Amino acid sequence: MDSLVGAWELEDFTLTREGTVVHPLGERPSGMLLYTADGWMSALLTVHPDDAPVASPFEETASGTVAYAGRWEREADGPVVHRLQASHYTPWTGTALVRDVRLNQAGLELTAAGPDESLLRLRWRRAGA
Repeated sequence: MDSLVGAWELEDFTLTREGTVVHPLGERPSGMLLYTADGWMSALLTVHPDDAPVASPFEETASGTVAYAGRWEREADGPVVHRLQASHYTPWTGTALVRDVRLNQAGLELTAAGPDESLLRLRWRRAGA
């Protein structure tokens, strides 16, 4: 079984572009990443609940939220591929997001290069029981 299987809590999310580091979801983002043993995954990244504006659950909340789900695969300690079947961002649906993986005792780090030479870095810790 792959060591990614399980639940992960988001610790940090940064975007580096031209040497400048920004936190797209704020200094203390919130989120969950789930990998199942049978190949399903889901990701929800959002601003910390204390930093989010109060809104009804039916109002538009795309700003400050990233959410997608689908299948995942990984070959022998290589990158993880998220094959999106649903996404908050319609153009992602039906695409594959490839993330480089670094896994150690501190947790999980996923990185991806953007088309504009930017770098996404997401740090996760294994969720407690």
